[in-house]
Amino acid sequence: MVQYSDIKKNNLPLVSTITPVLNGSKYIAENLKSIKKQSYPSIEIIVVDNFSTDNTVSIAKKYTSHVYKKGPERASQDNYGVQKAKGKYIFITGCDMVLDKDYIKQCVAKCEEEGFDAIYASVRSKTVNFWSKVKGMERDMYIGDDLIESARFFKRDVFLKLGGYDTTMVIQSDDFDMQRRMNNAGYKTGRVSAVETHIDEIDSLKEIFAKSFYYGMNSWIYIKRNPKYAAKQLMPIRQAFIRNYRMLLQNPLLSIGLVLFKVVQYGSASIGLLMGIVDSKKLSDYFHSKIYAKGKTRKK
Repeated sequence: MVQYSDIKKNNLPLVSTITPVLNGSKYIAENLKSIKKQSYPSIEIIVVDNFSTDNTVSIAKKYTSHVYKKGPERASQDNYGVQKAKGKYIFITGCDMVLDKDYIKQCVAKCEEEGFDAIYASVRSKTVNFWSKVKGMERDMYIGDDLIESARFFKRDVFLKLGGYDTTMVIQSDDFDMQRRMNNAGYKTGRVSAVETHIDEIDSLKEIFAKSFYYGMNSWIYIKRNPKYAAKQLMPIRQAFIRNYRMLLQNPLLSIGLVLFKVVQYGSASIGLLMGIVDSKKLSDYFHSKIYAKGKTRKK
C-alpha cells in the first residue's frame, strides 16, 4: 500500500484527467463524479467528445468547463486532451470507468516518492449478469500482469516525449504500443492498490463478437510492429490463467463461460484480422457505428 506523504497543499502537483467519449451519456456522469470525489484535491478535469449525437456534452459541462471536440478515434482524443492539459501528470480514463476514492492520490504518491514515470491501470468489473461475471473474473486474473495491463497515468512530459498514442491504432493496441515504447525507452512503470471499476461490461455473445471483430480488424499494425511481444499478449491460453488456476477451479460455471467467451472472441478477432490485412475500411466503419451507436459508450 502506497503511503502518501504530507506534501504541502500549495505544492501539490496538478493532475489532468482526460475522459474521451462518444455517445456516453448513460455513464459519463458516474465517471466524472468519481473524479470530483477523489481524495486528491489538485485535479483538472478534461472531456474530449467525438461529436456525440446524444446529450453527453451537456452532462459533461455540469462537471467541467474543459469540454472539447475531437475525432476520429480514441487515440486522437487522448492526444488532444494531453495537449490541452496543464498538469504535471495526466490520467486517461474512460467514460464508463469509476475510480476508487484514493486512486489519483496513490498514483501521485507513487511517482513523487518513488520516482516512477507512469502507473499501470488495473480494472475490475461491475457484475450484473453472467457474461459480466465471466469478464469480471478474467479482469481479476489480469491484475498485476505487466504483459496485459498498460499505464494510463503518466508524467505529462514523458507522454509527450514519446509522441503520445499512435493514432493509426485502435482501442487496446494503442495502450499496448505506448507501454512497449515506454519500456524500450527505459521509463519506469509502477503499481498502486487502487483500481477503476468498469460499469458498462459486456453482456452478450453478440456484443463480444462485434467488439472482437472490430478490434481484430484494427490490430494488424500493432502486430506487424511488435510480432514477438504481440504473440505473447494475444495468446488465448495466458499465463494469468495458469497462475490463477484456483480461481478457475472455484468458479466452474464461469470457467466454462470463459472458454466459450474466448472461442467467440478469438474466432471473431481472427476473421476481423484477416479483413484488416486486406484493409476493408467500409466494414471497419460499419462495426464502429454499431459499437458506438447512440447510447453506447467508449469501452476500455
